[in-house]
Amino acid sequence: MAPVRKPEGTILVWNAMLTSDHRESLMRSCRVCAVAAYLAASLILPMVSEAQDASQYENLHVLPQDISRSELREVMLRNLTGLGLPRRQNEGCLYCHVGDMDQPSSTWAWASDEKTAKRKARVMMEMVMDINSALVGLEDRVAPEMEVTCFTCHSGRTDPRSLPEILKAVYADEGVDATVERYRALRERYYAADAYDFRAGVLADLAAEFAQDGAYEDGMRLSALNEEVFPGDAATRRSTISLQLAYTAGQDGVIKALSEYDSLSEAEPAEVITFGVLDGLGWYLFRTDHQDAALTVFRKNRELFGEDYIPNESLADALNLTGDRDTAIAIFEDWLVRNPDHAMARRRLADLRERG
Repeated sequence: MAPVRKPEGTILVWNAMLTSDHRESLMRSCRVCAVAAYLAASLILPMVSEAQDASQYENLHVLPQDISRSELREVMLRNLTGLGLPRRQNEGCLYCHVGDMDQPSSTWAWASDEKTAKRKARVMMEMVMDINSALVGLEDRVAPEMEVTCFTCHSGRTDPRSLPEILKAVYADEGVDATVERYRALRERYYAADAYDFRAGVLADLAAEFAQDGAYEDGMRLSALNEEVFPGDAATRRSTISLQLAYTAGQDGVIKALSEYDSLSEAEPAEVITFGVLDGLGWYLFRTDHQDAALTVFRKNRELFGEDYIPNESLADALNLTGDRDTAIAIFEDWLVRNPDHAMARRRLADLRERG
């Protein structure tokens, strides 16, 4: 990515390209972390040598030319925090700036644009300031007013993508073994940091997506990993069983899969074998264009767990999606006879009737 520059002959500095609102937005953001900056001053070395005056800062494309030393330190600290980079001895600064931890930071090439991360950072800083300026006129803002920062999207990590996006990219480039290892590494580093969504449902959904795309064994590998990191979790075990049954249905037919389900029902704990197993199997089959098999599963689920709402709703939805709206209506009507105060069923029934 090329450096962000103005047309030839212009000086790309704060006052030449940004409004006073932008500067105020940045300075407000600076003040938010001012206390933290001063407390951390002993841990963060100056960005330039002590003898260098603010007017001598070089190659400032976004930050104002007259930015003070303390303001610059505050901005950089905020960036380090947003990206989860180490602050001691300027180590995290090397993510964008050119230098060597074995050399004094006063000798580093702070003005260099060699690193892509620095050029990207300029674009990101402009974007953040544009957003905050646009928010100024927003009505009914909460107090105190929220401001967008690096942390808003990055949440303390350099890669702002979600966990599924990262894992799918690793899988596409390096396969399932590397995907499993990347998950372990991210979980080890970020589990308590509120940076990624490590809930069981994330891996369960990704495993189902892999299996649905034809990579069943890789999907089961992720599902097994999910059970490893959430031992004894009933919902995680249910998702694995649903995938297992989906594979059986694809290889040997839905009747064989339901027979396997009956065997598993006797072997697995009661909290695992709930309506969620067949409901997951049914929608997996439906999404992979096996509607008839899916309807068979949904009917079986309703027979077994007819006192729960979801098996009734799923069968009704599947029937409606395959063109049998009348039977779908009849299912909701039957449910409401038994559960007249069920608001969701009343609304669903009204929607179906209105569409007729």
